[in-house]
Amino acid sequence: MTDTNDEGSWDVPELEHAELVQMRIRLIALETIVAALLSTASDEQRQIVAAYADNIRARPDAKRHPLTEYAAEEIERLLNRSDSA
Repeated sequence: MTDTNDEGSWDVPELEHAELVQMRIRLIALETIVAALLSTASDEQRQIVAAYADNIRARPDAKRHPLTEYAAEEIERLLNRSDSA
C-alpha cells in the first residue's frame, strides 16, 4: 500500500544532507564503473549507448526538456571519458 496525498501524488519526505551526500558518492562510483565498462565495450555496444542518448532527446516536433538534454549530454560525456580510459 502506498501513501498518497489528496492530489494522488506520493508523500515523499525531503532528503537530508547526509542522504544527498551518500547519493552523490554512489553516483560518482556508478559513473566511474560505467566509464570503465564502456572503455572495454565493443563498437556495437558503444553505438547502442550513443543511440540511447539520441532516443532521450526530444523529437523535433516535441517540447525540449532541459533535464533530458543534460542527460543525453552526460551519456555522451561518459562515452568520451571512456575513450581516454
